[in-house]
Amino acid sequence: MTDRTIIAGANKEFSAFVGSAPDSPQFVKDNPDAGIGLLQASFIFGYAIALLLSGHYVHKIRWKPLVFSGLCVWWLGVLGSGNAKKYDSFYVLLFSRVATGCSEAAFQVVAPPLIQDRGGGHAGLWLSVFLTGLPIGLAFGFVYGSRMAATIGWDWAYYGMCIASIPLLVVFILVKDDINGGILSGAEELTDNVAVGVNGEVNSLPLLGSAADGDANQALQQPENEVRREHRHFTLFSEVKACFSSPVLVTLSFGWAAVIGVVASLGTFGAAFALALDLFDDERDAAYWFGIAAALAGIIGTPIGGKLADTVLERYGGQGHDDSLRHAINASMLPRINMLVGIALLFIFPTLLMQEAVFFISFLFIGWTLLFMAQTGVNLVALLAVERCHRPNACAFLMLTSHFLGDVPLPVVLGLIKDKFAPACTIGKSGEFVDPEQCKEQEAGVRKTLAIAYSWVIWSLIFFELARRFARREIGRTRKEEINTLLLEEENGAERESTLQYYHSKFRPPRPQKQRIV
Repeated sequence: MTDRTIIAGANKEFSAFVGSAPDSPQFVKDNPDAGIGLLQASFIFGYAIALLLSGHYVHKIRWKPLVFSGLCVWWLGVLGSGNAKKYDSFYVLLFSRVATGCSEAAFQVVAPPLIQDRGGGHAGLWLSVFLTGLPIGLAFGFVYGSRMAATIGWDWAYYGMCIASIPLLVVFILVKDDINGGILSGAEELTDNVAVGVNGEVNSLPLLGSAADGDANQALQQPENEVRREHRHFTLFSEVKACFSSPVLVTLSFGWAAVIGVVASLGTFGAAFALALDLFDDERDAAYWFGIAAALAGIIGTPIGGKLADTVLERYGGQGHDDSLRHAINASMLPRINMLVGIALLFIFPTLLMQEAVFFISFLFIGWTLLFMAQTGVNLVALLAVERCHRPNACAFLMLTSHFLGDVPLPVVLGLIKDKFAPACTIGKSGEFVDPEQCKEQEAGVRKTLAIAYSWVIWSLIFFELARRFARREIGRTRKEEINTLLLEEENGAERESTLQYYHSKFRPPRPQKQRIV
């Protein structure tokens, strides 16, 4: 994560580099901010391609070699990013940024399902711990890149990461995980455990060691159950089809893309915006305070969001809930996500009028905190929006959509908008504004650019509400199917509790049991 924001933290140095490199395209030399946006977008492009491949091959190979191979490619990409300055080449830096996206892609499709399976009743909290690495890494990279560029050069910011990550590669080799053969739960390509009862009903058994192992072993030991293996095969087409067949996942991804795109744009141009608005006198100070605000917002907001997500899961029996309740969980989770984003906007929009750095950063910090609180809920909704076997693909789809519709185009577009509304605030080859005095007069153009960025987040409110409505529709469809099945069983004389009683126990959160006082 840290390497993502080295460029943002040393915006002036990189703007000067892309504007003066001999092989830089002409439009990059004319619009250095657009070139910076292109470098950030190139990272996401590599990340997106690796997401697609990782989401597919997670069904075929163990998760450890998948993640380790991504780490190795990342290491080489970071090394190449540092060498770009040595060779004075824009394209070396561009393609190196593409390569560094590989490692994060493997983590994104593996970690959330793994945590959901093994997190038990605190899956939301543990998932938030994983997701907290994003704001911490981004914030550290912001400050790290700024300080390294000011002292020994931005190339050594990348070299330093290569050196520091060698112990991590060595430790990862020693990691052992033989549970379920090292394959993610439910993601096996060839087989799936099922127990077939005497009446012909099919019940899926857990494929990964967890608290539910006792239930699985009991099913295996019962003489009236026959255990068989069902074969299945995953293709890229079937995986993509499964994702697009979930309207909840599609609309959720569109909404999250609006949030991610704006956050990435602020991360890319935040320091430059602050300087253009005359909130800070030095880019390093701007990068420093932006980094602190982002880090604290992530550290505080993400775990709180994880605990809020756990309270929703607990209403439906934690992680041991019936799979048919996943839409009910999403319908409960999505309004809370929408509320957090809406309140965040109430704090972010007033920064358009602020003239003091302390108020600007403080309000932005509160808004970021609320957005980070929504992150865990969004990831859990994505996991529950598809069948268990397609959870890695749902993670990949969420990230792919949010990047291709979010932080790939928006930094480039907003960079061009900023150069149009405030051309004097463009970074020149010297690393300074083209016309500092004229830039102060074009402050309104910078604020217009920020207003466009903030307004884009409103799309997330619309799409999250659509996702909630689709989840409610799926609940109604599942209820109808359950009632029809139960009525048919009663007509056939199957022994079961009354249809009405079973129906309510199926779709209502379990009531807390009263403790008996002895």
